[in-house]
Formats: sequence, structure tokens, C-alpha cells
Amino acid sequence: MEYHVSQASIVMIAVCMALGIIVPLVLFFILNRKKHASPRAFFVGWLAFLIAVSILERLFHALVFRSSIGTVIQGNLYLYALYGGIAAGLFEELARYFCFSRILKKEQSWDWNAVMYGAGHGGSEMFNIFSVTMANNLIYAASINSGSAGAVLGTLSGDMLGQMQMVFAQLTTTSPWLYLLSFAERLIALAAQIALSVLVFYAVKDPARNRRLLLIAVELHALIDFLSVIAGALLTPVLAELVILCVAAVVCWFAWTVWKQNHETVNAN
Repeated sequence: MEYHVSQASIVMIAVCMALGIIVPLVLFFILNRKKHASPRAFFVGWLAFLIAVSILERLFHALVFRSSIGTVIQGNLYLYALYGGIAAGLFEELARYFCFSRILKKEQSWDWNAVMYGAGHGGSEMFNIFSVTMANNLIYAASINSGSAGAVLGTLSGDMLGQMQMVFAQLTTTSPWLYLLSFAERLIALAAQIALSVLVFYAVKDPARNRRLLLIAVELHALIDFLSVIAGALLTPVLAELVILCVAAVVCWFAWTVWKQNHETVNAN
């Protein structure tokens, strides 16, 4: 099969890769300069995502999917979506809870640190999942258009060969504008990560008043991920993003109401 990636697609991939780096940095500087939020909260959030998702959750999935239960889960779309949503909700929201209650105790005095943590947590997701993927796509696209795709595929076999053929085929057939749609999805996810961080922050800061917010955050996170998988499998990309946008908007609205009820307008420091 002859592969070729359009110049427009290459430009869009490069733009998306750059935006995945720029957006978290812009958020960081705005929150630090305008709201005096702690840089430490950002970097703790960044590392928390890496540890909770890229290491712990990935190891958990590896164990589950090697079992007979994992085979059943992977064979059913709805079970797979439900399992993935619950796992993501538990690992990420418990990571937030641990960070706010143990590592960021001093940062509890200023509510904007919840947003800064969310920017770090969601920014880490945006960079490590989105920008890194776009960077890999650029490398693959360069390989394809230089004519060395055949040589690359010739070194592979079995599942690895099939996966790489799928990647090359997707790169050559994906419309350029869909890369921007994928960036829009990352923005939605970032907003949801900030909203969920606000909920867990107040669950830690005032447990007597907000003790249920941690459980609510887990449930909302699970719902978003569940619907993402289902909508992605059953709907067109645009409709799937609209569904996720609506759900994320409800989560952000709820977090905003919690913020208004709890926010302290004067820095306790």
C-alpha cells in the first residue's frame, strides 16, 4: 500500500503539538501572575497525573486485562467503558485527595491553588497524551513522505506490524481538521480536570461541609470517561465531542457553584 500524508495534515499536527505545550504554560503564568497561585500546586498536579495514570493505573490495567475477567471486559463495549471510567475516577481523584491532604496542606489557604493544581494535572494529560502523540505522528509522517515507510514496516511482524500499518493508514486518511477537533477534546478535558480539582480541594479543605464532594468527583470523572468511550465508538467524531462537551459543561457548572459557595476572596496568607 502506498502511503502519503498531506502537507495540511502535517501543519495541523505540528500546530496541535505546539498548542498542547503552550496552553498549560499560559495557564500556569496567568494563574501565578494574576491570581498568585502557587507554582508548587501546578507541578504537584503534573507529577500526580504521571504517577497515578501513567504508572499506577497502567499497571492495574495490565493485571486486570491478563485475567479472565479482563477478557470479558474487553469483549463488551459497555463493560469496558464502565471499567475504564471507574478506574480513571478512582486513581485520579484519590491522587488529588492525597495531594491536597498530604502534600499541599499549606496551599489550602488560597483557593486558586485548586485551579493551579487542576491546570498542572490536566496540563500533564494534555502534554503527555496529546502533544507526545502528535510528535510521534510528525515522525511517522516524515517517515512516510520520505519513502521509508516500507523499510520501517519491513522490520516489524505480528501485532506490531498490524498496529503500525493502522497508524500509517490513519495518518494518510485523516482529514486535517480532525486534528483540531482532537485539540478541542483536550481543551474540554482540561476544563473538566480543573473542575474536578476544585471539588476535591473543597472536600479536603472543609470535610464537614463538603465530605461528599470526593465521591461526587469520582462519579463525575467515571461518567465523563464512560461516555467518551461509548460516544467515540457509536457516534461521528463531531457528535461524540458535542456529547462530551455537554457533560463537561455540567461538571464545570457544578464546580463553579461549589466554588461560589466556598471561595474565600481574601488570601489567608
